[in-house]
Formats: sequence, C-alpha cells, structure tokens
Amino acid sequence: MHRLALRHCSKRAALHSSKLIPDHRLGLRDRLLRPTRRGYESQPPLTFRLPRSLRILSTSDKGAGPTIRSGRETGLVKGASVIWADSCSLSLQRRAGIYWENGRPGRAFLVKKANSKAAAEKLKEIAEWLIAQDVQVFVERGVHRNEMAEYQPFDPAKGEVDFCVTLGGDGTVLHLASLFVEDEPLPPVVSFAMGTLGFLTPFDVDDFATCLQRVLGANEKPVFCTLRTRRRCEVFWEGKLQRVHHVLNECLIDRGASPNMVTLEAFVDGHHITTVQADGLIMATPSGSTAYSMSAGGPMVAPSVPSTLLTPIAPHSLSFRPLVVPESSQIQILLPSSARAHARASFDGRHTMRMLKDSSVRCTTSSCALPMINLGRLDRDWYEGIVQKLKWNEPLRPGQQSTALQSLDFEPTGWSGEWPSD
Repeated sequence: MHRLALRHCSKRAALHSSKLIPDHRLGLRDRLLRPTRRGYESQPPLTFRLPRSLRILSTSDKGAGPTIRSGRETGLVKGASVIWADSCSLSLQRRAGIYWENGRPGRAFLVKKANSKAAAEKLKEIAEWLIAQDVQVFVERGVHRNEMAEYQPFDPAKGEVDFCVTLGGDGTVLHLASLFVEDEPLPPVVSFAMGTLGFLTPFDVDDFATCLQRVLGANEKPVFCTLRTRRRCEVFWEGKLQRVHHVLNECLIDRGASPNMVTLEAFVDGHHITTVQADGLIMATPSGSTAYSMSAGGPMVAPSVPSTLLTPIAPHSLSFRPLVVPESSQIQILLPSSARAHARASFDGRHTMRMLKDSSVRCTTSSCALPMINLGRLDRDWYEGIVQKLKWNEPLRPGQQSTALQSLDFEPTGWSGEWPSD
C-alpha cells in the first residue's frame, strides 16, 4: 500500500470519486505525480568538459576495454568530454588516465606561492628542466613583470596550455583555478607541496623530475588523475543575474561585519529545507570538506563521492546539523527581505561581495572539473593525506607511545589470571 503504480492512478481516481478509497492515498498519488518545479530540476553531472590538448582514457572495473570520447563525438565545440554513464563504478570513482593527443605536451603554466623565495627558486629550476624537455613555459603576468621576465606571461583568453604546475599549498591550487576563464575547461594540474597544509598537493617537490617525466610520457605509461568537481555559483538580486563564480572548495554566506546573526532560507531542488539563523552557511564540495567546512564541524568526504555539503556556522538551533546532498541537486540560499541586515558572500575565499536583501546564491555542478594528477588510483592519495596531515595514529606528545592496540592477545599489567572475588 506504500507504493502506487502510475498505471493505476486513473483507476484509483475513479474509485475515489465513488468514495471507495480514503483521501490520504490520493495524497500519496499527488506527491508521486507532482512535477518538478521549472528552474529547479536536478542536473545529472555525468559529463565533464576537458581541454583539447588531452583525451580521457577510462576503464571500468569489469575488464572492459578503454573508451575515448572526443569533443566532436559529444557535440561540444571546445574540449573533450568524459561520459561517466557507461558504468556505475565510473560515475562514482571519478578516475581517469590522461592521454596526450599530440604525443607529448608542449606548453606548461607554472604558478608559485606568493611571496615565497623558496617557491620562486624552485619554479626557476622546474622551468629550466621543462625547457630542456622542449616544453614552453608560461608564468603569471605579475611574476613575469616583477621576477621572471625570461618566461612568457600567461593569457587565458588567447589559448590554453597543456598542463599546469603549482608550487605551494591548497591556496595556490585555488588561485590557479581562478585564473582561467569561467565556463571553460581546465588543464590537468600537477601540484607540489610547498605550503603549510595541503590536501590537494600530493607530490614532493624534491622529486619533480621523476614526476614530470611521468606526466610527459603519459602515452607510454598511464598517469591517473582525479576530476575534482567544482560548483557554479550564480548570484541573483531581484531576480536578475549579477555574478557567476566557480568554486573548487566552498561558497560561504555569512553575516560579515554585522553583529547580528544572518537569516537564510535554504532550498534544495526547489524544496524549502529550512530557515536558519546562524553566523553563516557553507556550501562545500568534497574537495572543500577538509577546509572551512571541517573547521565548522562538517564531515570529511572523499573527492570521488559525488556530493555537496551544507554546513552551518554556529547555528542558533542545534537541530540544524551538517547535511550532505547529491551533487546533482540544485542548492539555492536566499537572504529574505525580513532579514535584520545584509550578508556577505565569499567564493573560495578569493572573491567577496555584499549580499543585499532579496538576493540569493544558486549553486549547481560545473561541467568544468579540475583534473588533478595523483600518485595512485581513486582516493588513495586523499586517505594518505588525511592520515599524514591530521597526524592520525601518531602520539599526541613527544615520547608517548601509540595507544593503538598491536594485538588482541594482551593482559593488563599485574594480571594474576584470576578475577578478584566480591
């Protein structure tokens, strides 16, 4: 009785007119047949656009041969496309191996951590090594103007590069993603750790030659990458689109400089979920689950899990807990006209704007994911990263032994073999 087949709806409606079935069952029918509101339909994020300089070679776990989808086959004007609907495992794992269309990559964009002499010196070393491999090197305009005039400045509007190299932490990767044109495919990224804490930087900078040699020769030996999904955030005011930002970590709406809590209305696929009073609300990607969202009490989510996190910051009601929704869901956060004050919206901590009353932010999954080249398959790098960065399984104080049990066969100190009598 809890399921209602669509082919029986007309028959049940006729029975209802004869007063043979109660109203609550028709209510169930109405919920099943109610159409999704226009403008809030869930988008199936099964297609990702990638630059023309590479093709994606994907293999299912069932032993099937590799499939290569080019931009022409999928009808895209620019870029190649990965279609993950071929198997359920691919749609969840977000794994791929890169294959250079021209045999070897010929252009690299190098980005370093700002105001770091060590990163600048290492960037020059990597640049000279790439030039010796017949790879053209590009750097940021500011770096070209102030520090390294011998390398070409990067202009995303004129053309794409084959791959990128970052020297720094997670903030450097976020900065790199913000340099490209919105709604355009991003090249694969090789990220070397030179920051304080980084979940997006799996490579050791001292081994850059070995790592980059593998990337250049990806056609001979597959190099795996993880597609880090991004969110497309559209800002509306009075029903008109004001701005569009793509975020790799999170979109934050908070009270800004106001001393009062902010009142926000949350919608998922057009359905009103809750009206929350808090210091703010975070809409995070799996990549951003280890950033601000984790500091606010949100869960850590592996990058291959297709999801979006809704994490409140110091909510007035303790009943509103962090929420995980499918990445295909369309999330809209509204600042109602009844709010006490205006709010502030921040996108990956790099772009900030004031939110007026009756404005909203709508987040959907971007078709332009960020391909992050990793050491191993799936989420192995991510698990190793959280173990190392968060210092799991390590003693809390120097000299303290691990509290993890090495064996189940143990006896307490002073154990005599008998239980004390009552």
